[in-house]
Amino acid sequence: MGSSVDRLAGLTGRWREPARWYHRGVVSMDFEVTVLQVKICIVLVAASSTLVAFGAAAHHSVAYYGDEYTEVRGVIVDVDWINPHVRLTVEAENGAETWRMEGSSVYPLRGAGVTADQVPVGTRVTAIGKPSTREDFMMLVETIRLENGRELPFWDLVGRVPRELRVVDAAAEDRGIFRVWSVPYQNIQLQLDQLGTQPFTDAAIASRASWNPLDNFATRCEPEGMPRIMVNPHPFEFIDRGNEITLRTELYDIVRTIHMDREAPPDEEPWSRLGYSVGTWEDNDLVVTTSRVNWPWFDNAGTRQSEQAVVTERFTLSEDQTRLDFEVSVVDDATFSEPAVLRGYWLALGESIAVYDCVPVDR
Repeated sequence: MGSSVDRLAGLTGRWREPARWYHRGVVSMDFEVTVLQVKICIVLVAASSTLVAFGAAAHHSVAYYGDEYTEVRGVIVDVDWINPHVRLTVEAENGAETWRMEGSSVYPLRGAGVTADQVPVGTRVTAIGKPSTREDFMMLVETIRLENGRELPFWDLVGRVPRELRVVDAAAEDRGIFRVWSVPYQNIQLQLDQLGTQPFTDAAIASRASWNPLDNFATRCEPEGMPRIMVNPHPFEFIDRGNEITLRTELYDIVRTIHMDREAPPDEEPWSRLGYSVGTWEDNDLVVTTSRVNWPWFDNAGTRQSEQAVVTERFTLSEDQTRLDFEVSVVDDATFSEPAVLRGYWLALGESIAVYDCVPVDR
């Protein structure tokens, strides 16, 4: 690749020792993974694990990159600090190569303490990552090393920089569920395990054959639907609006409306990607039933769901109000031999929801 690029001999083997997975900044861990789980985590983030090519054709998935590591030394000449993934352009020190680099999305970078002002245009850096197998001088960047020796993680963020966030005194605030909730990284691990072990029908499994990991809703930066949008690592917020509850998530700036004054959708209500949600309080639990969903995907491994899917969510607040446990049940005879169930929890960490503003690249 020229004098400016050094192949990191032996590094690939070192990274292969643990099974690694990524969900927009989730720490890699040692565990056995199924083929479905690998497919899910390749595209799951980001949501979800999309990567963006800039100045080229379109968004790229992780499948766009190889396994070997490359080191590039040069100067940053352009920075796009945007979702779904930040983009750096680095002119190599030999002046003959200009590398386009893709990292994680803004939210996990922020949680790891990495911000745009740390890598302004003109900064001399050493970038370490995986080159594309399809385009020259394109890289999935994992680490940016500054001239002073400091290393900034751009991928596998929590594994390198612990996230220093603590639960707030939620009991003193006494806001119930009506706050911003953060998704702990342990919860992402839990959900990944659950996604691959649902009671799928043979037809649902067969539907994955048509999935294109390089061209799909995630790589095209398209907002997701139910119940898929509820399985993501970005913050969520409940807002009390009387007869309605607004449920926001940072990912894709999604806003759901939960109708608390109805038991079923109006007869004339059309199908949509988020469907129509009605809610009720059972003791202190919020129970939400969503139907009329025409979002065709249960996950981002290509498992299709039908328009007959009915999603039931139960949110249970802890006594000290710092934790919100949830259970999502999906009934869809075309996709599952019995109801699919996902469980997890969120924490009150005092975060806020930022504008996601996903920016696709023109094809």
